[in-house]
Amino acid sequence: MSINRTTHRAASEIALRGLQAALSRNQQLQQELSSGRRVSRPADDPSATGASMQLRSHKRADDQYLRNMQDASGRLDVTDTALSGLSDRVRRVRDLLVQAGNGGINTEGLAAISTEITSIRGEVIDLYNTRWLDRPVFGGTAPGSVAVDTTTGAYVGDDAPIQARIARDATIRVDTAGTAAGADTLPGVLDQVASDVVNNNSAVGSDLTLLDGELSKVLTALGDVGARASRVDTNKDRVQAEQLDFTSRISENEDVDLPATIMQLQASQVAYQSALGAAAKVLQVSLIDFLR
Repeated sequence: MSINRTTHRAASEIALRGLQAALSRNQQLQQELSSGRRVSRPADDPSATGASMQLRSHKRADDQYLRNMQDASGRLDVTDTALSGLSDRVRRVRDLLVQAGNGGINTEGLAAISTEITSIRGEVIDLYNTRWLDRPVFGGTAPGSVAVDTTTGAYVGDDAPIQARIARDATIRVDTAGTAAGADTLPGVLDQVASDVVNNNSAVGSDLTLLDGELSKVLTALGDVGARASRVDTNKDRVQAEQLDFTSRISENEDVDLPATIMQLQASQVAYQSALGAAAKVLQVSLIDFLR
């Protein structure tokens, strides 16, 4: 049977190691309290670091989705305003056309109505050329800065959709096809109406039918834009709530539990003071003690 001999040097080294460990623990807890973070580098908690990295990746993606939705909301709001203006102009032309059908209006009155309709046609073309970020909202992906030629009234855009990703698994069309809103037909109808008022009053009935068809297109497009804007707003609320959840989960992974950490620090300080007292007794041996 062997007997292990504990020397004064061995006892001193054990005591010093214990003191160093207690001091390191105090330092770590103080650093966590001062920074507010439990995980300052990956080595502190590899599992929490990996989870936080994945959460931050999702959060950055949500940031991009929110930017896409902000752009989509702006584009759809501008389109909604333009379509509302178009519906107002078409209704005004309809009222003028009904007025022109009254047999009591003289030639000068009909000419004045025709002139106003021609003026409204110019306003309609301007509304179809409404822009968002210097691109016509009814022009699709066609090159150029207008959807309807300001001189001829011809539709020069295309119906190619412009999509925006608003979630990991969802996209939405943010433009409106010009043909769906009457950009390819309404200017020509207004030309015909303005001409018929002064040249062929008997065509008022058929012109009213044409105008009603154009108004129906505009109102249908307006309803579609409103539905898509509502979907964007709903999805924006969901993504913002998801971002708050990601932030909360990252905080749970990395931030300190303040009350618990304070209690741990107090306990660690008590343990360190006790270790200092014990080490003082172990390390107080002097040369005189060896000479006794």
